[in-house]
Amino acid sequence: MTVSDITRPTVLLTGPTSGIGVGMLRALLRHPSRPHLLLLARNATALDAALEQARIAGLTAHGVRVDLADLASVQRALAEGRALIDAGVIAPIDAALLNAGTQFMSRAKRGEQGHERTFTVNVIAQHLLVTGLEPLLAPRGHVVVMGSSTHRGKKQSFNLIPDPQWQAPAELATADPHEAPTEAAGRERGGIAYASSKLALVTAAHVWAERLAATGRRLNTYDPGLTVGTGLVRDMSAFRYWVWKNIMPIMALHPKATTSRITGRHAVALALGDTHIGVNDGYVEIGKLTQAEQVTFDAERQRGLVRWLDEVTGPFTAIDKTARASS
Repeated sequence: MTVSDITRPTVLLTGPTSGIGVGMLRALLRHPSRPHLLLLARNATALDAALEQARIAGLTAHGVRVDLADLASVQRALAEGRALIDAGVIAPIDAALLNAGTQFMSRAKRGEQGHERTFTVNVIAQHLLVTGLEPLLAPRGHVVVMGSSTHRGKKQSFNLIPDPQWQAPAELATADPHEAPTEAAGRERGGIAYASSKLALVTAAHVWAERLAATGRRLNTYDPGLTVGTGLVRDMSAFRYWVWKNIMPIMALHPKATTSRITGRHAVALALGDTHIGVNDGYVEIGKLTQAEQVTFDAERQRGLVRWLDEVTGPFTAIDKTARASS
């Protein structure tokens, strides 16, 4: 291994095959540090294409398949990452960009373990990733999770997404398999589920940052702004999705909106310490350090949410902890 290999950071990116993740990947391919990449994605064909892009750009890249709607899949992905590090194939992770998320038109869909799918992907799986990544991080490793202005309320999303509605974690994670709404009603319920999941994620992120800080690591929340033209809302009708992809890009002219290329560049700069050096538990919006909504600092909410997340993800971390203790 050469000196340049040692000094190059190792970066993990989830969701590099679509939307904002594509912007992040492009920024990583152009970054002067020439990082080693560990890419996690659900679709094998798209993952292979992303890996090929990285290798054409002259970077070392490894891929791991993961389905964030299945906690067992997340557990396996973490185990694969640990195996790559243990074998010396990659170095411990310097920066982890936990970008992947989802949104649906209703609350009817479930993850593999039975929890509502939006909450599973956007909150439960993120908790498992942060928890499982801690031993895989370099001594000064940095984790960036994806927040959203929707946690502030519908005015921050140009009224495109309804206000979040806080409930007990078990209620937020409960699907309604009998829901068969009209498109308008579904958009409302699915939007509430999405905004509420982001409110929960930003709330939990304060605790994640505190836990990582205890071992010298950092965690910050990145808000990409209204990123037009992405596939996040692909579950809507064909016509509305066409409008989102082809008409909405004009909104990128608004200061609170952006594109995947621009916001991806800001996220990578944050993750690799080009900006906001040393900040922990920060909230960064399209490159600007701001602050999450005050309600996310509610200690009782934080404790209740993270306690529930620890319980739900416990079966998927117990084996991992046992393996580390015996190694």
